[in-house]
Amino acid sequence: MVARRAAAPIVALLLATATVARADPVALRFAYPGVPSSRLFTQIVTPWSEEVTQASAGTVDIKAFGGPSLGNYANIYDRTINGVVDFAFGLLGPISSQFPQSTVPTLPFETRNGSTGTMALWRLVANGTIAGEFAKTHPIGMVVFPNAGIHAHKTIKTMDDLRGMKVSVQSRVMAGCIERLGGAPITLAVTELYPSLQRGLVEAATIGWPATSTYKLAEVVNHHLVVPLGSEVAYMVMNKDLYARLPAPARAAIDAHVGDALAHKTGAMLDQIDEDESAAHRARPGQMLEDLAPDEAARWKERVAPVIDEWVKTTPDGAKVLSAYRTETRRIVAAQR
Repeated sequence: MVARRAAAPIVALLLATATVARADPVALRFAYPGVPSSRLFTQIVTPWSEEVTQASAGTVDIKAFGGPSLGNYANIYDRTINGVVDFAFGLLGPISSQFPQSTVPTLPFETRNGSTGTMALWRLVANGTIAGEFAKTHPIGMVVFPNAGIHAHKTIKTMDDLRGMKVSVQSRVMAGCIERLGGAPITLAVTELYPSLQRGLVEAATIGWPATSTYKLAEVVNHHLVVPLGSEVAYMVMNKDLYARLPAPARAAIDAHVGDALAHKTGAMLDQIDEDESAAHRARPGQMLEDLAPDEAARWKERVAPVIDEWVKTTPDGAKVLSAYRTETRRIVAAQR
């Protein structure tokens, strides 16, 4: 009888443990406001969600949602910090005034490619250089797209060709570049590019090949200038309070899937898209790709240099951030040789 009574607490403990083990995972939502067919969604956001779910020992179940059902690029950051969604991928352009330091890859003639830029910017978050700008969130990753080219209705080979053209831009820095080069910058959301180019509301768009493909801009423009006028930036973040409340296995799974490895995978995928799309456009009838002649490229670089000077002057610790970004890009390039 005594043995039975002694065994009762042990049985109760085992039952309680089994109940905890069988508890349903916490359902979490990762919002991606862009086109669900985008390779960023299918090859980065969705696999990341699945890998973390699998590694979390059954504590979380992260589901990725593509499209604007949970928010758009203008409000998805606020929805994340307010807990409306748990994770988000967002473009920095629509809210860039809140993240002046993080716009450093948007500077002209600074970033070599998506892989270098993505890894360098993530390291500035990880080492604390720009971490303060993301203090309201738990950062997951940064995304630096390959350099934006100019996709237009007509051939652009010189600054004279650009003079007076209405050109869509995604950032204040790009607006400054286009203005100094003689164009008329017009800020448009990426979702507005296709109809605006189709109707002639703008005559050209400054954007990278990945977005050119995603938003099918080759259907409405057929002249493409390859020029490193700067890169657009995106972010992947999660709700900070949520991260702190998650079970230890879930936090460990998230921590194991951020860092240089994710940055390299993301940047390499973007560079592959850049390469694939530029090659496809070169081979497509009716599509014309141009590279600036070396002397003309030097003229453009000199003309937009004041944009960099202005960014340094108006950005908190601008000189420090730019120097740190250049240092990281040099290290990454050297390691790749």
